[in-house]
Amino acid sequence: MTDPHQRPWTMQQIAQAAGVSVTTVSHTLSGNRPVNPATAARIRRIIADLDYVPDTAGKRLALGRSRVLGLAVPDISQWYFARMARGAEMAADELDYSLVVSSIPADRRLEKRYLNLLRTRMIDGLIYSASRAVTDGDELGRVAAQFPVVLADEALPSVGGVSSVVSDNLSGGRLVGQHLTELGHRRAVVLAGPAGLLSTTERVRGFREFFPNALVLHGEFEQSSGYQLTADLIANDADFTAIFAGNDYMAWGAQRRLLESGVDVPGDVSIVGFDDIDIATLLQPALTTVRQDTLEMGRRAAQLVVESVEQRNEGGSIEQVLPVELMIRQSTGPARAR
Repeated sequence: MTDPHQRPWTMQQIAQAAGVSVTTVSHTLSGNRPVNPATAARIRRIIADLDYVPDTAGKRLALGRSRVLGLAVPDISQWYFARMARGAEMAADELDYSLVVSSIPADRRLEKRYLNLLRTRMIDGLIYSASRAVTDGDELGRVAAQFPVVLADEALPSVGGVSSVVSDNLSGGRLVGQHLTELGHRRAVVLAGPAGLLSTTERVRGFREFFPNALVLHGEFEQSSGYQLTADLIANDADFTAIFAGNDYMAWGAQRRLLESGVDVPGDVSIVGFDDIDIATLLQPALTTVRQDTLEMGRRAAQLVVESVEQRNEGGSIEQVLPVELMIRQSTGPARAR
């Protein structure tokens, strides 16, 4: 008879305690084959009583897989990336995979450490959200050519043959440009994200279809960056009635600096962001912004990387572009008279 104080338990000992074969225990745990309900209930009761934990390391060796996915984002503390991680986690769980998440800002050392998890098979595939432009010679490109990698949020043209899930950034820029034009604005400034990112390029390009002469200033996707860029505009007596910010954090910083200077939003200057993060409706005035479905982005990226791991996407790389929506709130209004 088994000793209830013994650790660790093996599947053979669970089978002995239940009076069944090891195969029956295995089928009960995996659910791959039907097991008599009464027998399955007895096995699960014994497993719970003995606090049995399956030998996943042995299973990994047998399958050549860890059933673990990685998600690398610029900053997991930001709502946007936390939402993406939640979507990826939900899809991974549905597909019987686990997910590990890491923040990798524009730091090559941290990035290399995470990519090595693929090389050593600690993770089966990687969902990668870029915070910087990537060149042909980068480590990411070399790893993506050998292991399952899916890009989320940011497509990287220099990394060929890799599936991606992104938002329709070009349409997002157009929606903002059209909205501000309809409100009578003619003089606009773009507080764009980092130069070199495709999302930045496409948002600016879409916006410039309506504002071809818009001043474009590049910064970081941070509140402090939007604040400082707006302070520079004020210091240089720039003439504008509207700001299109690269994301909601930059819009938040811009709005804060304008209000500190006595500039009325939207009476004097209208502001539009991008993302529709949780604080967008809490700002005073509430922020007009372009909504991205980051939960769905994470879900689809996880699904694609699992398909790649299990070699079910034989058609090569897949690009999925998710629609965006303009959320009109109180931070935009009719253009003031010159």
